[in-house]
Amino acid sequence: MKSSAITKSGLESLIHSKNFRCFFQPIFDVHQFTAIGYEALVRSPFEPPTYNPAELFDKAFEFGLIAELEQCCRRIAIKQFVKLGLEGFLFLNASPLAIEQTKHKASSMPAMLRDYDFDPARIVIEITERYEATDENLLKTGLQRYRDLGFKIAIDDLGTGHSGLKQWSEVRPDIVKIDRYFISGCQHNIVKRELIRTIFELGKTTGVSVIAEGIENEDEYLLLRKLGMKYAQGYLLGKPQSEPETQLPKLLVEKPLQKDTAKPNAQFELSKLIQRIEPIFADISCKAVYSQFKAEPNLKTIAVVDDMQLPMGMVYRDELTDLLSSDYGHALYDKQPIAKVMRPVSLMVDEHSNLDDVSKFITDHSEFDLHPEFIVTTKGKYAGLASVRSILKMMTEEKIMHAQQANPLTMLPGNIVIERKVNQLISHKHDFQLAYFDLDNFKPFNDVYGYAAGDQVIKLVADVIVEYSNKHGNKHNQENFIGHVGGDDFVVVFQSGDALACCQEILLVFEKRIIQYFELEHVKQSGYFAVDRAGNYTLIPLLSLSCGIISPDIDVISSVHDVSVQASKAKKVAKEATRGEVITLRQGTNGQKPELGCINQANVAYLRN
Repeated sequence: MKSSAITKSGLESLIHSKNFRCFFQPIFDVHQFTAIGYEALVRSPFEPPTYNPAELFDKAFEFGLIAELEQCCRRIAIKQFVKLGLEGFLFLNASPLAIEQTKHKASSMPAMLRDYDFDPARIVIEITERYEATDENLLKTGLQRYRDLGFKIAIDDLGTGHSGLKQWSEVRPDIVKIDRYFISGCQHNIVKRELIRTIFELGKTTGVSVIAEGIENEDEYLLLRKLGMKYAQGYLLGKPQSEPETQLPKLLVEKPLQKDTAKPNAQFELSKLIQRIEPIFADISCKAVYSQFKAEPNLKTIAVVDDMQLPMGMVYRDELTDLLSSDYGHALYDKQPIAKVMRPVSLMVDEHSNLDDVSKFITDHSEFDLHPEFIVTTKGKYAGLASVRSILKMMTEEKIMHAQQANPLTMLPGNIVIERKVNQLISHKHDFQLAYFDLDNFKPFNDVYGYAAGDQVIKLVADVIVEYSNKHGNKHNQENFIGHVGGDDFVVVFQSGDALACCQEILLVFEKRIIQYFELEHVKQSGYFAVDRAGNYTLIPLLSLSCGIISPDIDVISSVHDVSVQASKAKKVAKEATRGEVITLRQGTNGQKPELGCINQANVAYLRN
């Protein structure tokens, strides 16, 4: 039977017979590597070339049977989903036109779900771009019916046609999918890349989950991971199948680790500035050193080392030339060992030294104006020379990079800089602790008070974290690294000091300062009424700040990805904790309950290896 030969009565009979095939495409959490849900794709029963389901839906649109066809497809999808025993969410496509139609009643869904004993909270109604609504108010009413039943709402193909920021603002979805157009070739297109980054940031700010769909090659996937992607869908990860994949392909689980370890993001490390100039020994004659300078016109400085390659001093071309050109200079010094005239080492730094510390030392000491070279060592032994000019140039480039990657709301370093910092610590085997801060009940706050007020709260979080992280860092002469992951998520990297005490103080101070952002009535009743994530209109507690701390085993972790997985676990535990509890959660506890302790008005999870 050809689709071109379909009549209205024929299509009605087909709908009644439910003679369709159902496939499911997985949607993965790329941090946990498991499927969080599946999009149902019902296929036409016709043989090729009329197998394309779009043709069948176009016929349904022509005959005014869109609502009936979609309802039929939903029942088939739910039945098959339950039969396969799939976990997670079931994404069901729905056109705006069908949703607004009264005959497309959401009230028929509860009975359908009862038939298959299916939890409505696991249903995601995905609004497609095809067949736009004729009346926006009817569409909103139809969507609210689904929300009242506990369904989640998703916008498909964000960025195309009507599926833009206006629809995001009006529909207030739980989930949005970035259209394939923006994903395709994003690794080669800076505009697409920045738009995707902005969408990820907007999702975090508004509490909306963002899915990148249509990923078809590895380069796209790896870039999206770096830009902050958490949920993904596409042929690279899993094709639509009657029995879909439930785990992310092993190749993609391992590949990001290979990429990270191969590129430790050490773009601004001091080791890159080293000039491998051969040193000399202390007993070599001044005449021999002078001859070396004459033979190499561009050579300005030579380091002097002992038998163990430990730096002893520096010899400068201009000073040695002046010394030997004086009256009787050659007669007095030619046969003398260079140790007699060398200068003591003014600055000697390890190749893994903090650039800020090196830069501060240089700017505080004027002798570098005359001799702008210093010695770089590896584990105490001579590695080469570096110039002041090169390190100041590096610092400038790094500050420019920080500014380019900074979060526009808080001006704190963003994901790329955070990744570089963590990878740098891992590659150098430096112990550290990482605190992950996150606001609880932020989406309802945005709904009640508006996005402008939400931005002010995010700034408050940033201000408190910066103030007290720096305060604790100064106590130990160690500047803590602070980054803004996006939305209401922040991280602090501690290399010394009491991270737990610092985080407790941050939460206590936030608890006091946030009160001024609420109306008095809401403070008195300890919350406000709004729609929660389950679609229920209920009393939402006042905003609070949670924090999870991890102490990665530097000998076990291999990349920033490992740290991200641990931080996600700590964040989850912190958000589930009751305010006022400190949780010490050690990995490998085999499901044992975490240890609980109490502090005043704070909520901290402490996760160790």
